[in-house]
Amino acid sequence: MAEKFDCHYCRDPLQGKKYVEKDGHHCCLKCFDKFCANTCVECRKPIGADSKEVHYKNRYWHDTCFRCAKCLHPLANETFMSKDNKILCNKCTTKEDSPKCKGCFKPIVAGDQNVEYKGIVWHKDCFTCSNCKQVIGSGSFFPKGEDFYCMTCHESKFAKHCVKCNKGLVKAPVWWPMKDNPGTTTASTAKNAP
Repeated sequence: MAEKFDCHYCRDPLQGKKYVEKDGHHCCLKCFDKFCANTCVECRKPIGADSKEVHYKNRYWHDTCFRCAKCLHPLANETFMSKDNKILCNKCTTKEDSPKCKGCFKPIVAGDQNVEYKGIVWHKDCFTCSNCKQVIGSGSFFPKGEDFYCMTCHESKFAKHCVKCNKGLVKAPVWWPMKDNPGTTTASTAKNAP
């Protein structure tokens, strides 16, 4: 017996029709537009399943609505700069509009690769480990006060180490007595050890 293949919302059959899968549910295009589609921040209309969508910092636009706030030049396929929640093209971005890199204090202009953390920006090559000075770029890092550490330096400088093998421990172990052998202890990284 064949399983029913219906729209999650209106229950219309989807066999032979276009549909969208959203959050593990199948829905027809009409229901997608009504219940699931993101809303364009510019025109305030839903971005339908057949539309192209631009996503930047948890905001969504139709590709045709994603334009420079000053000159209205389309930016869906262009580099751009964001300033005070406004999207600007290269021509409309001035050095005064550009955020300054925390590392070199030079402007970050549209098209520059950059790293942003807690509202502070760096050129990608200026975001370096406070200890070894190697470029972290868009890699993993550990913040510690005003400093940032690459994985290797953080492990050697701050992580706890095993007394036997001297390897860094990812998490501090939880020590708990074993039920089967009273008087012995074992290390566990489990959050809720019995």
